[in-house]
Amino acid sequence: MNKIYNISIVGQSNTGKSTLTNYLSKSYISSANKKAQTTRATLNVLTNIKDLNVMILDTPGVTINNNDLLSTSMKNSYIKSLEHLDLLILLLDIYNNNLKYEDTIIKLCESSSILIIPVINKIDKLHTNDKNVKKLRDNLIKEYGFEPIMISLLSEKGINILINEIVHRLSSMTPKSKTLVDKKSSQKVSIQEIIQGVIIDKTHGEVPYDSATHIQSIENKKKIINLIANIYVEKDNHKKILIGKEGHMIKEIGIASRKILEKIYNKKIFLNLKVVVKHNWKNNYELLKELGYI
Repeated sequence: MNKIYNISIVGQSNTGKSTLTNYLSKSYISSANKKAQTTRATLNVLTNIKDLNVMILDTPGVTINNNDLLSTSMKNSYIKSLEHLDLLILLLDIYNNNLKYEDTIIKLCESSSILIIPVINKIDKLHTNDKNVKKLRDNLIKEYGFEPIMISLLSEKGINILINEIVHRLSSMTPKSKTLVDKKSSQKVSIQEIIQGVIIDKTHGEVPYDSATHIQSIENKKKIINLIANIYVEKDNHKKILIGKEGHMIKEIGIASRKILEKIYNKKIFLNLKVVVKHNWKNNYELLKELGYI
């Protein structure tokens, strides 16, 4: 079996982690949204980068202040994802004011002998943040000896430089461990995250951290995939928002989700969505486990 390298893209919320993951994997595997905590479970996707087999781990954001069980499980998922990594891409953006968060990541990586590639995103906006970026770059060099790669995911500037650096680093090493992925579980969690991303996009943040998508069943046929899913919310008014007037909102969510899923799986998608009020679901251990967050 060919070697498979494990890499992870880590950074604060809204630095572009999911967008970069989707770009490198050439598919939509995670939600990319300005709302913090849109990625809740660690998602895995096997891709090929210049003839290297790479497993990309898209990790949850960890800038979380909540103390519920969901928040704790997200933090634990993030820490666990570092255990068997060969390479970590530390993603920052030009708005970073200090390296307090990144310092923790760097120390964790150093203790586990994980290679780090620091990347500064959003350089298309340099004209408004030139001084801040220079300070950020200088701090990375002075404190850690890192020369960051400068990119813009919006304009794709610097992406080829980053890809070449990834290949250069990985091709000179032996993978730390085998990559074991439960494909069925990974597919389910990935679909849940995609629908969740659509919910956040369509509701413009009105139904934020208090909702979760749960795939009840997946029936994979030759030309169609049948999906039945519940959307859990904490409050009755959130249910009303998600359903919308005369069912308009839930219909929009279904249509948008199907379009993304059909593009990924190259099959017709039947998606049955039901909104369910489930009080205090973020502290329900069994449900969080079923959702893939634990």
